[in-house]
Amino acid sequence: MRKALSKFLAAQWLNVLESVDEALLVMGPTGAIEFMNEEAAALTEHSAALAIGRPAAEILSRNPWLIELIGTARAAPRRAVHRSGSLLHRTGTHTPVQASGTPLREDDGTPVGTLLTLRNLSHQQELEARTRQSDRLSELETLVAGLAHEIRNPLSGMRGAAQLLTTEPSPSQRATECTQIMVEEIDRLDGLMSQLLELSGRPRSTRSPINVHQLIDRVISIEEARAPATAFVRNYDPSLPPVLGDPDRLTQVLINLLRNAVEASPEGVPVIISTRMETTYRVEGENLAARFLSIEVEDQGAGFADEDTERIFAPFFTTKSQGTGLGLAISRRIANEHGGALRARQRPRGGASFLITLPVLVGVNHGA
Repeated sequence: MRKALSKFLAAQWLNVLESVDEALLVMGPTGAIEFMNEEAAALTEHSAALAIGRPAAEILSRNPWLIELIGTARAAPRRAVHRSGSLLHRTGTHTPVQASGTPLREDDGTPVGTLLTLRNLSHQQELEARTRQSDRLSELETLVAGLAHEIRNPLSGMRGAAQLLTTEPSPSQRATECTQIMVEEIDRLDGLMSQLLELSGRPRSTRSPINVHQLIDRVISIEEARAPATAFVRNYDPSLPPVLGDPDRLTQVLINLLRNAVEASPEGVPVIISTRMETTYRVEGENLAARFLSIEVEDQGAGFADEDTERIFAPFFTTKSQGTGLGLAISRRIANEHGGALRARQRPRGGASFLITLPVLVGVNHGA
């Protein structure tokens, strides 16, 4: 290492470690934590100020597999030891991580500590699972699209025939009523076929930079005009970057989510819309890192049963007395088209929460 470079690192090494987008913990020769960056503090749910100086075995006591990994790495040669596992939190929840333990040694081989690196795999695993699900559904979508096309063709002829009946000389009142019912039901079925084609059609490719807050405000204005008695609470992170997407498609998602929340909430109870940044992870094989922002829509209604958490996204499944059960299925498809995801959960204080996650791609400098 050149002397000038050594002087720079001597002055800036803490800044370098803090800027890494993975969780880093540095243990000294006794096993006490000497350094913890912000990513590590967030992932382990321990304040760096309180963790530094305490034994790693104490801070990571809920995760003995990590303590074992640190011990293995301390005794290993200079190469890192890798292991995948689940990080247990104090709330009982788990986060999938890729852990790496690297021994820190002097030039003569004397051990001076251990470096523990944790990579959050939550979004990566979710994207991989969504890709597998997309492959399984591809053939079914093709079948649904063909079936919807075949059904719409005779519907058009049936509607035309029904309208001709109304032009017959002196039709009875009962015949007119029955004909009108036929036209209305045919139109309803045609609308259902249109939604099926939307669900199974090819993804659209119109993309442009989108300010998500402007998009949300526009949809809120639409819903305020439709349901003036409903209040909307905005909890925005003003620092969010734009996303690259189709504004019309994302508007459709937000209208579905806000309208569902309005209909589920008791009168006079507000709907809450929040935005925030999510975790960063590196895209394997690419000079990129994916950063996710999220939009959360929360209602304070009756919620849904735990076993329905995923079923509510299935086509034709609905908890409403009136509805096709296709709105959330289409919304999830649009989120997937944008490289994101749509999830649902029960709110701890009652009601339902729907979280749409969208990626923001930024370049990563891996060095020469």
